[in-house]
Amino acid sequence: MLTPILLAVALCGQEPAVPARAAPTVLDRVTVYDGQALVERLVAAQADLAGPVTLVLGPFPASANPSSFQTEVTSGDVVVQGLEMRTRAGETLAEGERETLSKALVEQRIALRGVETELQSVQAAKDAVSGLISGLAAGGKEPMSTFSAEEIVRFVRTQIHALDTDQAELERRATALKAVIEDLEVQLANGKRRGSERYQELRLALHFQKPGAATVRLSYLVRGASWEPTYDVRVAPDLTGVRVGFVAQVSQSTGEDWNDAEIMLSTSQPSIGLDPPQPPTRIVSAWSSSRGLASLGYVEGSVTASPATRAAEMDDSFEAPAVSYRDFGLSAQFVLPGRKTVPSNNEPHRFAIREVPLQVKPYRYVVPSLSDRAYLRADVTLTSGSPLLAGAARIFLGPDYLGEAAFPLMKVGDGTTLNLGVDPNLTVTWETIQDDRENPGRFSLSSTASITRVYRASMRLSATARSSVDVIVEEALPMSRDGRVEIKVVQLQPAALDAAEDRLDREERGLYRWRLRIAPGATESVRYGYQLSFDEDLDPVVGEE
Repeated sequence: MLTPILLAVALCGQEPAVPARAAPTVLDRVTVYDGQALVERLVAAQADLAGPVTLVLGPFPASANPSSFQTEVTSGDVVVQGLEMRTRAGETLAEGERETLSKALVEQRIALRGVETELQSVQAAKDAVSGLISGLAAGGKEPMSTFSAEEIVRFVRTQIHALDTDQAELERRATALKAVIEDLEVQLANGKRRGSERYQELRLALHFQKPGAATVRLSYLVRGASWEPTYDVRVAPDLTGVRVGFVAQVSQSTGEDWNDAEIMLSTSQPSIGLDPPQPPTRIVSAWSSSRGLASLGYVEGSVTASPATRAAEMDDSFEAPAVSYRDFGLSAQFVLPGRKTVPSNNEPHRFAIREVPLQVKPYRYVVPSLSDRAYLRADVTLTSGSPLLAGAARIFLGPDYLGEAAFPLMKVGDGTTLNLGVDPNLTVTWETIQDDRENPGRFSLSSTASITRVYRASMRLSATARSSVDVIVEEALPMSRDGRVEIKVVQLQPAALDAAEDRLDREERGLYRWRLRIAPGATESVRYGYQLSFDEDLDPVVGEE
């Protein structure tokens, strides 16, 4: 008769749910692209027993791509079993709120320990009842054996029902307390309280194959970050030298500050995608247009700057930390030395990359008919090192800021021209020295008229200038697109430059070019003109395009 009773009191074993606990993350590294960034954080986990552990990580900004979260176990005998993203809302804890939450957390933990103690008492009582029944089933001589079977069944049922009721209520209270404790732990770990600001939270499911510590690297993509190359071009006050510094300008508004992180700047463009375009079917119609793709390539080899800190062999000096350059062929990375902080305020933060090894040939550029100013220019050539990316250049004359220019993409051996502002030491004057018209005479057999115009440009270098300067003078003389008007260039003094590039410019644009060398206190002049021949009934006009 006792067999049904023993079956009734047998407890069904159930695997307890794995409680989640909040865990902080440490920002380790950020790789910045154009428009987004790859953020990498380290998670330290600890388990006293082998088995599953669930960590609650965050907060992560709303700008993070939920599908981009990846993990890599870097140390410890642990396996990542799953990632679960959740959207939360909360606001940053105000001053004093953290202490209030900490006190509330202590109180809830004390209450949970009390409930767990009561649960242990209930379980002990249930074990006692089970032991009593087991004794009776074995034919023991306990006093209860004098009672009838019906009385024993009623007693056991009553006790079991009361104990089950108490256990269910205590388990409900324990579950509620654990939820409150978990919420408080997450708020303290995240630094967030409940509110309207949305953020993301990650639940990381781990399985420890044996007790111990483990480290997991967590990475994810966020929007709202970018960097661009800029250049600081510093011209010596006497205009004899130019130094160029390569500077990276980083800004971000991702929703999380990058505090004390390793910053890497990449030329890769993950937003473009990996799939190549498919050739379309092209059909000729009245009008069509097409788009092309441009790609950015890099030369073989790489240039790596000096290590961050290296002691000299013969003295106690140390080299300054330097930027490392990594060339991956299709993309490149600049690794900033040390650890940097970039807050999420969308303000530009400038980091020096390196001095650019440029070969510089400065000269003055003059267009006398358009301006009485002489502009300082420099033909620059990249002689060594890593490629230069296209970017803006800030121009300084000594300590004074002059304005902005631009650098194109340059590989070793490529060159470009920089405009460096106005040279006040060189004055320019331009004058018309001949403007005549000749008409055919009354008795002439020809009806052809002509106009002759001759100009003179003079350049004077101040006597206070420290050295002679090279000057390039350019002027565009008229070109005829009307067969009824003929043009002849006259009085070129001195002769214009006649290299292949110069001849091509003359043929296509009517552009003439002279190179002069002017000493301090000296004046040099250029004379040039043209003659128009046309029928006397015409009235030719020289215009500009």
